[in-house]
Amino acid sequence: MNKVPLKGKSLVDVLNQSSDLFGERAFMKSFSGDRFVDMTFKEFADKSLSIGKGLAALGLQKGDRVGVLSENRPDWGVSYMGVLFAGGINVPLDALLKLPSWSFILRNSGCRMLLISKGFLPEFELAVDDLPDLRYMICMDNVESGSRAMSLQDLIRKGSVYKGALPKARPSDTASILYTSGTTGQAKGVMLSHENIVADVDNMTQMIDFVEGDNFLSVLPIHHAFECTCGFLTPMSWGITITYARGLASKQIIEDIRNNRATILLGVPLLYEKMHAGIFRAIAKKPPFTRIVFKASYSVAKLLSNVFSAEPGKRIFKGLREKAGLASLRLMVSGGAPMPPDIARTFNLLGFRFIQGYGLSESAPVLTLNPVDKHKDASIGLPVPDAQLKIIDRDSRGIGQIVARGPMIMQGYYNNPEATAEVLKDGWLYTGDSGWVDEDGYYYIAGRVKNVVVTPAGKNVYPEEIESELNKSPYILESLVLGRAPEGMRGEEIEAIVVPDQEYFNNLTTETGHNFTSEEIEKIITSEVQRLSSGLAEFKRVKYVQIRLEEFEKTSTRKIKRYLFNRKAEPINVRNGKGRA
Repeated sequence: MNKVPLKGKSLVDVLNQSSDLFGERAFMKSFSGDRFVDMTFKEFADKSLSIGKGLAALGLQKGDRVGVLSENRPDWGVSYMGVLFAGGINVPLDALLKLPSWSFILRNSGCRMLLISKGFLPEFELAVDDLPDLRYMICMDNVESGSRAMSLQDLIRKGSVYKGALPKARPSDTASILYTSGTTGQAKGVMLSHENIVADVDNMTQMIDFVEGDNFLSVLPIHHAFECTCGFLTPMSWGITITYARGLASKQIIEDIRNNRATILLGVPLLYEKMHAGIFRAIAKKPPFTRIVFKASYSVAKLLSNVFSAEPGKRIFKGLREKAGLASLRLMVSGGAPMPPDIARTFNLLGFRFIQGYGLSESAPVLTLNPVDKHKDASIGLPVPDAQLKIIDRDSRGIGQIVARGPMIMQGYYNNPEATAEVLKDGWLYTGDSGWVDEDGYYYIAGRVKNVVVTPAGKNVYPEEIESELNKSPYILESLVLGRAPEGMRGEEIEAIVVPDQEYFNNLTTETGHNFTSEEIEKIITSEVQRLSSGLAEFKRVKYVQIRLEEFEKTSTRKIKRYLFNRKAEPINVRNGKGRA
């Protein structure tokens, strides 16, 4: 595709440019009734402008904040851009939160209006009196008589008679206040300017060669920086189609990829781990001869890849990808959390192009990305063109904190100068992530600085490394590693809280006829922890095991809320194992 000029533009400029360049091309496809329905770039831009005029008619002023809350759907996008046309600032709300969290965000940001889908409206009908700054609620769907919200169509009608001029959006204007998902407690509002976001979009398009006919399948929550910037605004900027998945079930996603010929999928590790497990479960159910052929083909692909740095899986597993309904998929991109390298490696060996990147909400979000043709499966990639990264405060292994600067770095935290000063220093963003860089300039993540466990010998242990090892076991669904301070000893020893994979045990019961008791499951889990941690350095090995029967509480991007597991308190809903592993 020809290069589209983006630098120096606001997001409003970018949309107007795309409407001119790609007007009648399908921009968004969403399921309605019994089929997918298209919205063209021109239709999207026209509806966004109409919403902007409607908001202005209601009295929205430049710089006013507007909440946006809905499922993934085209109306979320037109609402987001409509706010920008009116000179407002978007405050995207996480659809998986609850009313107290939404209310906190709306109060903290001082939102004057809320664009909301019908499914979330009843709670706000009752709570609106407790939100003194909120003047209007606009429902993306039809509203019932007596509702305290107006419909989006009524808003558009108001805009059709609005005669005032809309304010000009400038690159330096704040476009979005994105509240962090809160893995460590209270959320903070990340202020991103038009320039921050457009710079990140521009960097994405320099790292990935998009082609005419590309089609993103949208499965991640659109309020999140990764999906919003990379899965919504990047396609908007480059004339690329977005198809909104009907649901998150693996079967639905695969059907949507096949039926819409999706070419690019953005996901988080959990999504790809489930896809990976599904592929190998399907292989395991095949006749012995098929399994032998697959295993031999996989070994050949691995050998050729290691020796020639080639992509033999494209040809070897072409039939498998076609039967799986994934033949059209040319690129998978992972973000939001570190990707287990063995899973990334598997997808690449099967002939998919699979890369991962790294970033934060505070960087709009992408800071690094693996080159499509020169990826390293364990790496988060190279800095994107306009980002500068470096490692500070390195230890003896070269591991230190990653800091970054560039035009994508946030303006600061909304109304929180103290928190801003903690992470923005002399133009550098202190990410809070530990990592290292190899001789080729590729970056790697070790873990979060605040999660580090310091052993009695003064060694630093990154829990994420141990969790990655433990999660390789088919018996383990997920794990959380913490430090336990033995009485009378300085430093901490390694403790693992482990959730058994009950589905895997159920499948074993079906296959063998044996019902596993809780004691047997406990013994198997403890043995697995010992086996997997034995390959680690002595100071990294798990000394204590606890078994948890419920999944850990997570954010909408599937990160465990570690702050709920205070090191000085007994973990919630955890059943003690047999002590030391």
